[in-house]
Amino acid sequence: MGAVKNQPGLDTPDRLSARYGGVPVIYVESEEDNYVFGECWFKDHLARVEFRPASQQCNSSGCLAVIKAVTNERMSGNAAWGIVDRDAVMSQDMWHLVHETDDDAYQNSKPFGAEVKALCRWEMENYLADGEAMEKCRAEIEMQPPRPTQEVYDELLNHCQVLIPHAAINAVCHHHKIEGLSDGYTNGRFPTRAESETCVKNDRFPKLPPSAVADYAMHVSHVDAFDLPGETSTNRVNALLRRVHGKALLDRFSFAHSIRIDLKGLLANRMREMERVPAEIAQFVGVIEASN
Repeated sequence: MGAVKNQPGLDTPDRLSARYGGVPVIYVESEEDNYVFGECWFKDHLARVEFRPASQQCNSSGCLAVIKAVTNERMSGNAAWGIVDRDAVMSQDMWHLVHETDDDAYQNSKPFGAEVKALCRWEMENYLADGEAMEKCRAEIEMQPPRPTQEVYDELLNHCQVLIPHAAINAVCHHHKIEGLSDGYTNGRFPTRAESETCVKNDRFPKLPPSAVADYAMHVSHVDAFDLPGETSTNRVNALLRRVHGKALLDRFSFAHSIRIDLKGLLANRMREMERVPAEIAQFVGVIEASN
């Protein structure tokens, strides 16, 4: 171990302990997720828990890889957990959970077992869509003073509304097994939801069976059910982040402000600095740490 301790970059005791001390492992879907969780939000926890991309265990990535990695580790007697995006329930056609707006009911369902947390929000990026952190990054990049929080969330609410048809048509495409719309599909094209809806219909309906018209209307109503009309823009955005696509939202925000760098790493670090690490995820990690 002495030789290992002298290796460059391994001079932090907590980090060394996490890598070699037999702490519980949490598998995540990708290298990006691993960076956000392990290198940003919970980097001070690495003496008590370790994050790993599932590809390190089973040579593939994504939600099914996380589930497989956790299963394999536990069959070998190792302490392992996992985190998957909410879109995992759609990938497995668990439509009742795709549409579940009661967070307690959703979390208590544990669709992939007690050891794998299915996040309440659609993707990891939906947690990075934190209005205050996004605005701090934008202001620094553009060298401008930050806007009022209300103004930022008003903008984000408009982006979410535009992305409701995008989320609905992608659910229809998944159901009918055809390619959905890209995350950047709405960038710079649709200032309003009505324009977005018209275009996604014209784009995808010709490629779908006639029944898709009714399917789309149903999915729009299900996505709309996550909204909280009459609430503040902040509350409405946070509610809709359970269902609209987070990557698409970050893409729209970056395009709107001519930001030409990937914001994800910056946002993850800003959220940690601003003490805005999502409570939902911190609680899950805390339970695992306490169990060791």
